[in-house]
Amino acid sequence: MKKTNDDKLPAPESEAFEISARESDSYKKLNRQLNTIINASSDGIWVCDGDGMIVTINGASEALNGIRSKDVIGKNISQLLENKSFDLSVSTKVLASGRRETIVQHIEKTNRLLLCTGTPAWDENGKIALIVVNERDLTELEALRNKFQESKKLTEKFKEELSELTLRELQSNTIIAESAEMKHILQKSLKLAQLGASNILILGASGTGKGLLAKSIHKNSQRRENPFVEINCAALPESLLEAELFGYEKGAFTGAADSGKVGLFELAQGGTIFLDEIGDMPVSLQTKLLKYLDDKQFRRLGGTKSIKVECVTIAATNRDLQDRVKNNKFREDLFYRLSSFTLEIPPLSERRDDIPGLVRFYLKKYNEKYSRSTHISSGTVSSLQNYSFPGNTRELKNIIENGVVLSEEETLDRFLLASIDKTNVPLIPGYKLSTSSKQIDLGDTLNKVEKQLLIEAKQHCRTTREMSTFLNISQPSVVRKLRKHGL
Repeated sequence: MKKTNDDKLPAPESEAFEISARESDSYKKLNRQLNTIINASSDGIWVCDGDGMIVTINGASEALNGIRSKDVIGKNISQLLENKSFDLSVSTKVLASGRRETIVQHIEKTNRLLLCTGTPAWDENGKIALIVVNERDLTELEALRNKFQESKKLTEKFKEELSELTLRELQSNTIIAESAEMKHILQKSLKLAQLGASNILILGASGTGKGLLAKSIHKNSQRRENPFVEINCAALPESLLEAELFGYEKGAFTGAADSGKVGLFELAQGGTIFLDEIGDMPVSLQTKLLKYLDDKQFRRLGGTKSIKVECVTIAATNRDLQDRVKNNKFREDLFYRLSSFTLEIPPLSERRDDIPGLVRFYLKKYNEKYSRSTHISSGTVSSLQNYSFPGNTRELKNIIENGVVLSEEETLDRFLLASIDKTNVPLIPGYKLSTSSKQIDLGDTLNKVEKQLLIEAKQHCRTTREMSTFLNISQPSVVRKLRKHGL
């Protein structure tokens, strides 16, 4: 007798058939593949049925939640919530809404922060058959985010402190301009400041006030509320200079801070960076500076990410940059990039009309600072005007401060005259030998006389050719001697 399609296998035979199917090679292979995939995932994976019963969890989820699979498989998720194993569950939200849900969950037992996404799977009747929950560990990411926020707050704090420090310094200093030369320079610098000009090069001998002029430009610009960041390019070795200017990443070099470091360019964001003694910057670092000036981007030392910074760049030097370009000690393209606008401060010996104002300013400043009431006679001020001041404004400031602090008298005349007499050489030809028994250094004396004659010639002449006629030497000799004495 033949079996029809409607005939069914007896129950024992049906169960045997199902068991046989489960034990088939294809079933075992498929099950093994599925378990391998689930357990190979670095993210935690939960699988629940449509009633919230836990079907399986992987090893990653055990570690993230601090549980064992044998303790939770076969239990309902609501039971785990009642037992306070978790404070909330994405599976219950999926069962309630019938759609994909995402929550951020803190696991108190392991102190992990998890991003949990529950995705429903539907059966042929449109009911939820399974819920697959994916758990991603956000703990390290959250720690990095908090660290970034702390670093950002610290950077903002540095910027605020720099801005406050700059404003205090600008308020306590001023530029004295009573000579025609300084008035012209201040007018030009004020125009550059108001127009927001960048790549300004300030030239001048040491002590003429290049840094003060740079601060004045910042003070009168629209960026005055933002940081003014200053660095002396000659004060640090090449490796440290690059790290200071552009910052570095964690582990960039031996001894680097674990958190890395923000560079001065980043601190100057929106403000002004002042590169003092730019002529002494190493050639290798000049290339990186030029790249920044071209596209306003740079990378930290040891970093791979470009950082964009918008700030005004002012550079200053007491060196002859064109001469250093000829001697391959300074990049020509960087020189032209930095010197879009050039301001040259003459030495104090060429702007003697500023000396009385500077004397009054520093006398008042140091009388207030040291709680004194000293004064200087007009005759002594005239003597100071006849002094060469090889150290320029810095030397004048030091002489006045020393007088206010060290003089036993209210009148500083004798102290100041004695101070300048130690190094002063007459500004007119003819050098009187000392009558003391002390030996005279002929070479040093001749150098002093030569320098003073050059200063005298510069006061009377406008060009080196006129100076050559005045001194009765060739024009190349004048140029060479001026360079020799830093004039």
